[in-house]
Amino acid sequence: MDDGALLDLLLELQALDRVPRSGYALRGVDRPESVSEHSFHLAFLVWALAAREPEVDGGRAVALALVHDLVEVRTGDLPRTAARYWPAGAKARAERAIAAELLAPLGDGAQQLFAEYQAGETAEARFVKRCDELQVRLKVMAYERWGSGSLDDLRAALADLDDGGFASIGALLAALDCYDRRPS
Repeated sequence: MDDGALLDLLLELQALDRVPRSGYALRGVDRPESVSEHSFHLAFLVWALAAREPEVDGGRAVALALVHDLVEVRTGDLPRTAARYWPAGAKARAERAIAAELLAPLGDGAQQLFAEYQAGETAEARFVKRCDELQVRLKVMAYERWGSGSLDDLRAALADLDDGGFASIGALLAALDCYDRRPS
């Protein structure tokens, strides 16, 4: 491994601290979380819940969570509303090309992690994708508790999250539903 290339990667990734999550920014959230903050919270959630899922390799799942949004250091966090302007498959191709460049200093294994997450076929990739959605629901709840305004459209979109067959996610979703029904 080339130490200079690794250092370049590590320095470039520092910029994720300054890449805001676009969905919250577009909804007027004051100081929306950054991609780095999201990735940390997702990795922690994955780590905490994976221990309860016997079919999920927790270490691999955490690694997937850590690489899942790395390409946003070069693309920014593109809002879902922009997806209709991309030709079919263009965003995925661009992300694969960016991931190949970014992760090259770490070898083929890192690039394979990104590809695994994107494909969503392994238990770990499916688990991380579900946790990614769950983390958004948790963040929406946090923003509302902090007085950041109403995020009703996001809350409605996330109201029917499916646990994907993962009991730990189902249990946390049930707890969130109970929390939501509590009197204010």
